[in-house]
Amino acid sequence: MQDPDFFKRKPIILMYPTKILMDAQISALSKELPNISIWPESMPSANATNVFYYSSSSLVSYLLKQGVDFKLQKSELINETLREFGFLSNKSMIVTSPDVLHLLVNRKAYKGSKRIQNLLNGAYVFFDEFHLYSNLKNFPILIQNLLEGMATKIVFLSATPYKNEELQQIIEKNPTEFVYFKNSKADNKGTIFNYPLDIEICSFNYTDLNQNLEKLIELIPKSEKPMAIIFDSVFRLQRLKKKLEEKFNDKFKIIEWSGFRKDDALIDDKTIVLGTSSIEVGIDMYFKTLITEVSYWTSAIQRIGRVGRKCEGKVIIFTNKNFAPYLDREDFERNDFENMVLKEALKDPSDKMIAGEMFRGDSYNFLILDEETKQVHSYSEAIFAMFTITERIDDWREKKFEEKREALEYIGIINNQNKYLVQDKIFPFWGIVKGKLKNKYSRVNAIYSENDNELIITDSENNEYTFYDSEGSF
Repeated sequence: MQDPDFFKRKPIILMYPTKILMDAQISALSKELPNISIWPESMPSANATNVFYYSSSSLVSYLLKQGVDFKLQKSELINETLREFGFLSNKSMIVTSPDVLHLLVNRKAYKGSKRIQNLLNGAYVFFDEFHLYSNLKNFPILIQNLLEGMATKIVFLSATPYKNEELQQIIEKNPTEFVYFKNSKADNKGTIFNYPLDIEICSFNYTDLNQNLEKLIELIPKSEKPMAIIFDSVFRLQRLKKKLEEKFNDKFKIIEWSGFRKDDALIDDKTIVLGTSSIEVGIDMYFKTLITEVSYWTSAIQRIGRVGRKCEGKVIIFTNKNFAPYLDREDFERNDFENMVLKEALKDPSDKMIAGEMFRGDSYNFLILDEETKQVHSYSEAIFAMFTITERIDDWREKKFEEKREALEYIGIINNQNKYLVQDKIFPFWGIVKGKLKNKYSRVNAIYSENDNELIITDSENNEYTFYDSEGSF
């Protein structure tokens, strides 16, 4: 029998690909554990289970609340914050994203990285929905470094267990146990998870806002509610949400679940949830209809799993691909549809355009002002795929503190400057840009030159942008 105190002596690291999933886990831990202290809402206690909620937003919020000495370097700010948390009990837990662990373990980005690794030595590491980042180049490196360092055991969780070749090789070289969950069947002895689904495929240029809106206006009134609409881009969601509210707010309750916003509201037969990949994974909601944009088969499988959990449902797929060659019959078993249709018609994740919301490894952070919505977002270099850039600050990393305030004002970012400057201290921006959303996205390529301390971004429309870093701090 397992020693009941075994896990009390082992730190636990819980990793989630989206902030919504991290928030949901924090909420669940608060309800399930009787004596729990969650940083940054409360300070650690020697007698409690101490949970360190480590995300960029929690870190920025904490530093703003405590007061920030902008003279300190990034590593000094992080190190001071982590030292305050510490691990004061034999029951400790970190809830975070793979990006953070990548910085601590792969990059050793902070002065306190070695000390943190020592504190977490022997940890049990859980990667939820690992398929979302398993194909990225830094993820196999992270797994290998964890196995050689702090991790006692690594647990991968996913309903779509996609693994690239490098990750598969690491798994095969280590003692491994697989746990499979078969699809449930309709009988009277257990719960049914996969009810039959009616699938409709709509092939058109769904990144065009007008075409997308026209199709949604056609489909929404005749589709059963509650309904989820999942977009590939949060920026497209924001624009279409405004249009859909103008059209349907007197008939339906439209709420948003994205990486930027979560509207807490009861879901009923008049609810339409507009979401992104943030509700693609791990969120247990009840939908009768799903309309979803899809580009990659792993994402398509996950999104289809959002419906058909409690009753039969309808899935409407928006795609720019031609599915006709793969639809050789009207009825498919779910596994056949996933393997013979979705995997064949849609791209492999290895060809994935940078998405910006999931684990990115060494991504390049920018601050963007959306000219149309006037909203400000921190995002990866994927903004250059989605936006036509109209203004930019390309020497941001060469500027002094007060010069950065002036640069924000020049771009048009007047409010919340301290918030963005704290973000910049912790996760430095490469530049500040302003732009307009494109109707057709392009592909982007980012190359950092260590010799010249320059980041060069090019897109498939032959636009090139260079951002400078005089200190070579990346």
